[in-house]
Amino acid sequence: MNLISMSEIRAALDGSWLLLRNRPEGMAFFDQSIHGFWRSFQVVFLLIPAFLLSGLSEKQLYFAENMFHPEGFPNQAFWTAQALGLGIDWIALPLILAALAAPIGISQRYVPFVVVRNWTSLLASIPFMITYMLFLLGVVSSGIAVLLSLTCVLVVLWYRYLVARIALHASISLAIGIVVLDILLSLVIAEIVGILWRA
Repeated sequence: MNLISMSEIRAALDGSWLLLRNRPEGMAFFDQSIHGFWRSFQVVFLLIPAFLLSGLSEKQLYFAENMFHPEGFPNQAFWTAQALGLGIDWIALPLILAALAAPIGISQRYVPFVVVRNWTSLLASIPFMITYMLFLLGVVSSGIAVLLSLTCVLVVLWYRYLVARIALHASISLAIGIVVLDILLSLVIAEIVGILWRA
């Protein structure tokens, strides 16, 4: 399988922006075939900068709050657990929805949804990256960084809801249910990651 191209990335960002504005025509910018489905999982590699900034910010927050001393921080365990968490989080929702697709009636729209869900993660990562950079550069305090991150989370949850509504042609309740499932999975995985590297 070939690596995703710059033209695919540009098209996906254009489509992602349209979906953020609740414009269903944004779906046309994504390859919704089975081939496009598998290729969309490569987007995780484009999220590595956000992953690194997130990890660095989390470490800096621990140091700022005197929860860990830099010299005694378990770097290897921390990054290993974070990488494992990213991988599991990336595939958890698609795997669970694959099992639930028929019972909840989304079989016909499952592939387009996963394609768009994966690609829109790229646009969704941008406000977080800006927040992390501002914190790491000392432009904002840890408290402001946490507040900005929470604001980003709310915006991304709304974005996930729009994506579910449009890509799945879903009802309001089904879209909300999928977003809740997504965030619960992420929270559980994050908790497990924290336990792993602190053990």
